[in-house]
Amino acid sequence: MIVMYKNIRIKQSGAVLFVGLMMLLVMSLIAVTSMQSSTLETRMAGNTRDSLVALQTAEAALQAGETLLDTNVLNPADFDTNGNDGLYDNSNDQLLSTLNWTAADSRSYTGFNPSNVGTAPRYVIQHISETSAAPNLLVQNYGQNQAGQIIQLYRVTARGTGGSDNTEVILQSIYGAP
Repeated sequence: MIVMYKNIRIKQSGAVLFVGLMMLLVMSLIAVTSMQSSTLETRMAGNTRDSLVALQTAEAALQAGETLLDTNVLNPADFDTNGNDGLYDNSNDQLLSTLNWTAADSRSYTGFNPSNVGTAPRYVIQHISETSAAPNLLVQNYGQNQAGQIIQLYRVTARGTGGSDNTEVILQSIYGAP
């Protein structure tokens, strides 16, 4: 038996090609979006690390300033207006806004790994006042203030940076020493 086929031309509209291209476009958009999200998350993790390093170096510098006060090698006469050695008196209420952290007007703390930070952490100590009027003032490591005992109050300000100088943390503490 012989079967004859007519020469039939079927028109193709290209729907499969169009659907395939649309799916490829959607998959490309998903890939680009996930890459951008991954890049953003990497930057966020780096910034978090940078800010934690800055916080840790500022805390270390703050501790160094408090330790210097604890050793009792300083007296109120060491604190002056110019603060060339990082020791200031109470004459400048706007000290933090006028302070140049990179110059000799602050003290450097070097007990850290310098490869982790952009600039070495620095600190300043400002003598605030002396008081004997607060008999219940608790001074660290000295117990309660005895009546009539003079307590020197200091403000320790420390600045730490992260891997770059763009990340900066400034900490302050008020410290009392007899």
